[in-house]
Parts: sequence; structure tokens; C-alpha cells
Amino acid sequence: MAVPVKNIENFEVGNPNDIYNVSGDNNNTLYNNNTFYDNTLPDLGGEGGGGTTIQPTTTNTFIFNVSSNQKSFESLVNGEKVGDSKRIRISRESLAEENKKIEIKKEGYFTDEYYLIEMVDDGVPIIDNPKFNQPLGINTKDVVLTYYKGGETVGRPLVIGGNVSTNLVFNLTQRSVDVIEEPSTLKVSFKISGKGTPVSILKNGNKSAEFFPTIGVSEYEDISGTKYIIRSSNSSLHRITKISWNNEELSAKDGESLELDITLNDNYIFSIETEEVFQGTPAKDPKIELVKTDARKYNINSKTGVPLMFKKNSDVEAITVIVGDDVLEFDDLDKGDLCGITIPHSVFKNIGKYNVKIFPFSFDDYENQVRPAEPADTIETKEVVKKNIVKEEVVIETPKPKDIYNPYNPTVGVGGNRPIIIDSIEQELKRRERASGGVEDNSFVNRPVDNRNIK
Repeated sequence: MAVPVKNIENFEVGNPNDIYNVSGDNNNTLYNNNTFYDNTLPDLGGEGGGGTTIQPTTTNTFIFNVSSNQKSFESLVNGEKVGDSKRIRISRESLAEENKKIEIKKEGYFTDEYYLIEMVDDGVPIIDNPKFNQPLGINTKDVVLTYYKGGETVGRPLVIGGNVSTNLVFNLTQRSVDVIEEPSTLKVSFKISGKGTPVSILKNGNKSAEFFPTIGVSEYEDISGTKYIIRSSNSSLHRITKISWNNEELSAKDGESLELDITLNDNYIFSIETEEVFQGTPAKDPKIELVKTDARKYNINSKTGVPLMFKKNSDVEAITVIVGDDVLEFDDLDKGDLCGITIPHSVFKNIGKYNVKIFPFSFDDYENQVRPAEPADTIETKEVVKKNIVKEEVVIETPKPKDIYNPYNPTVGVGGNRPIIIDSIEQELKRRERASGGVEDNSFVNRPVDNRNIK
């Protein structure tokens, strides 16, 4: 805490035996001149010419010699590192402004000790006047040193006003190095059925640590405590139908894909069954068009047959031609938008007019070659989080002596309604038997206890 300082520019000095006035004080407070005598105050003169009696000389700068059980360390004053860690100088004027806390530190060590240097406020302000080399009254203030350990003072404060040099001793204790126990390494195996890479393993929620076990058996190692999220690599392409591990098993319903959130604490063998998600079927609408649509004449005696040229779309996989009773199917078609077929001459048995019917599909595979679109299956993720389940046991407390009545079943007694005194559960059961017209006391039957109303 700072000591009060009054800034006074004009100081009137009279006879040292008189009371003098300090000009500039708004309150015109009178101070006894003896209050401000110090080793810097000049001879005030006066009758008798005897001069002024000055108090004993005191130091204006304190030197603190810092040492510890370690050769090297850093010293701090009010939290700020000082240039010389083993020799600290502190002036009286700085102590008038604020207390000084001295402590030390060293990497790898700690101490709960520090020293506090304070200038005692005796209620008389320090006079700061530019006509004097230092503030008046500052040398009359006591300076005390207090030692702290663990935040508590140790011993009594020491007055060091007349001491130029003071020793400060610290003890540094090496910090204990915590032994970091290496996490155990676990073995993790995956047995995966299906096609492609249907399974994703996300480690500790880190996308960059995601990996994709291959179909078949694969083995890995990981540390205990690692969190795995086992899920489909792409739920629109694959779904996980079953996961079994360490005597546990999960199964998905239709339209679901399992997602298991588990923290490793043992060796694991995961068996994972997957299947492909139905992707739907696009619509097929095969179309063909004759390049030449005019009627044609054919010489029945010719052995070459009748060629036909078509324009077709990409859905055409086969062409069926009906000539009379003959049904001809052509499925080895040319690639591209144009294709040609030849109706064999064998179908033209008689001279006459033939009506030729042409279809852009196969009658035997009509449903696959001509069909509406079917949507793909929609898969929902079924999340499962495995946690340690603690089985709770129900404990029925025996009534204590303070539980002297049943608050839920007050009965009528002498003098009106009042609580029934219970000495034991057996006595209460007997009382209930008598009240309900049941068995007599001498034929009491020990039956199961309904203790819902007994606390």
C-alpha cells in the first residue's frame, strides 16, 4: 500500500521550536516541525545559533542478497524479472509508491516462498517538494520485511530501516516427473463379406484417420481407448446387415444399415456381413424405324432372302419379325443407330402378298427389354453406441428407530386420529392382519411383505 504523499512547492521554515505552516495545503494543516527532520533537511538557524538536531542517518537504498539451494535461478520483483538475480536494489522512494514482493523461479523447480518489503504508513504524509533532494519525511518511515511460505506469514515482520544489506534465502524443490503409462496395444481383426469396399472405420472422429478394410480377413493394431465408428462406406451402395464381436451380435432390419460406435478396451474380432443396395432399374422403351417403308417385290425363286435396314435407339436389344406363321428373332444387332437384318427366303413358301410385322424386342425377354423405371432402395442408418452398463441393485432399507410411524396410513386411535407407533415390521404386519379381520396373533402366517408404504 502506498504511503500518502503531498506535493508542496512553497515550504515556509521558521524557528525549529515553533509550529510552522506548510503552504499549499488546502486545509492549512499545521504540522510540528519535528515531524519532518531528516538527514537532508538544512540548518534552520534561529536564536541561539545552535542549528538543528537531525535524526540518525538511514539508508535510501536497500540491497537484498538473494540465494537458494540451486546455483542458478531468476529473481522477480512484483512479477517482473530483474537484471541481477542475486543482488536486488530497492529505493525508499519506490517503496513509498508500492510494496515490493521478491520471489524466484527455475524451470523444473518450484517454491512456495516469497518476501514482502513494505513501508509502514504511520498516518503522517510524505511531503514532496522540488526544493529538496528527496521527499520530506520519507526517512522517518519504518520499512519491514515479512517472510511468506505457502501463502502464510512465518515469524514476525523484521524492521530493516537501518540495514543497508539484507539476505533473502529460498529453497527450490524439483518438480516430480509424472510417469506416463504407455497405453496397451490391442489386436483388432475384421472378417467382412460382400463386394468392393463396403465398410468404413472412423477412428476418434478424425476423418483423416478413416480406413476401409478389404473383403475377407484383415488385421490391425490400435491402442486401448481408441474410439471406432464402424459404418457403411456408402449407404447408397452398401448396407451392413450384421455385426458380431466378442459374443455380441447386432442385426439390421430391411432398409437399415448398422453403425456401431465402440471404444476399444480389449482384443476384438469383428465379423461384418454386407450386401449391395438395389440401385433401381431405368425405364426401357425400345424403338425402331424402317429406313425404306415402301412395299417390295420378292422373287420367290431367289435364294437370297429380303434385307431390311432400321434406325434404332439404344434400348433395342433384339428385333422380332413375324411373317405369316413364322416368328423370327434377331439379337445379334449392329452397334450404333443403324442395323440391318435379312428375312430368309425359306419363309416365303407361296406366291402372294405377305404382311410383315416387326417388333423392337424379344418376346422371350419382353419384361427386361420393355419396362418402367424402378426406384433404388432407401437405406436408413441404425446407430448403436456400446457403453458399459452398470447393473443397479435395489436395496430395501430396514426401518430405523427414527421412522416411528407410517405417514401414508394413519389410523383412528384413542383421542382421534394419530400416527401408529411401529416397533418392527413384524408388529406392523400383525396389526394389519387384525385390522383386516385376518388371522389372529397366535396364528400369524409369515407371508411376503408389501412394503410400499414403509420407509
